Amino acid sequence: MSKKQSNIQKESDKLSMKQKMYFALSARVNQLAALILLIPGLPIMFFLIILVHITSPGPAIYKQRRVGKDGKVFNLMKIRTMLKDAEAKTGPVWTAKNDPRITRLGRILRPLHLDELPQLFNVLMGQMALIGPRPERPEFTAILEKKIPGYMFRTSVLPGITGLAQINLPPDSDLDSVRRKLVLDSEYINNANLMMDLRIFFCTSLRIIGLPGKSCARVAGIAREEVEIPEYMRYREDGQQVTSSPNIETSIAKDSDSSAPSPMNHLMATVQIR
Repeated sequence: MSKKQSNIQKESDKLSMKQKMYFALSARVNQLAALILLIPGLPIMFFLIILVHITSPGPAIYKQRRVGKDGKVFNLMKIRTMLKDAEAKTGPVWTAKNDPRITRLGRILRPLHLDELPQLFNVLMGQMALIGPRPERPEFTAILEKKIPGYMFRTSVLPGITGLAQINLPPDSDLDSVRRKLVLDSEYINNANLMMDLRIFFCTSLRIIGLPGKSCARVAGIAREEVEIPEYMRYREDGQQVTSSPNIETSIAKDSDSSAPSPMNHLMATVQIR
C-alpha cells in the first residue's frame, strides 16, 4: 500500500460504524432518487444542451477528472458554462469573481446550479451521491492534502452534487476558504442522517428556483453563520504553519471547463509557509 493510500485509509478509519452503515444504505437510495429525478431532469438537460450549442461553440457536455470516495478518480459530467478550451493557456485554475471565461448563458446556469444536472448520471453509476462533499480536482487535491491536515477525510464518503458546505459557503478562493469547507464537510460526514439530507436537498431545490441559499438554510435549520477553523488545520505534519497569502487573488477556478493538465503555479502562488 502506498503512503497516499495509507493516509486515505487512515482518514476513512475515523468514520464511525454507524455512519458507515448510513452512507452504505443511502448510496442505494441515492441511485433510486437520481433515476426518479432524471424524469423531469432529462427534458431540462436536453433544452439546456440546445441553448449551449446555439450560444457558444464547442461541446455542450464535458467531463472533468475529480477525486471521489477513497481517493479514486472519476469523470464528473457537467453542462459547459465556460468558453471552449478555457484553461488551454492557464492550466487548472479556480473560478474568479466575474470570470471572463464564463459564457453569458453560463452566468445564468451557474448560480442556479443547473449545469450540475448531468451529475445525476454520476450518481446512477455509483460515483457520487446527491448529498456529500463536493469532489475536488486531482491537481488541487495533491496540494491541498499536503497543506491541510485531515483534508482527505472528505473522501471517506461518496462526493455529492450538493452539500452542507455548498449551502453555507461561497466558492473556494484561498486556503482558509478550503479549511472552512472542510469543517462543514467533516460535520456532515460525522452527523449525516436522513433528516439532514432532506434539509440540504430542500435548500438546494429552492436555490435552483432562484432563492438565496443562506436564507433557505436558515429556514431549514442548517445555516452555519460562523465557521471557525480549528488550529490543527493550519499545521502540517512537520509542524510548520501554512496560511493564505494576504495578497491572494481569487484566480483559481474550481469548476473551470477544461481538464488539461498543467503546472500548478496559480495554486502554489496562493499559499506560503511561515
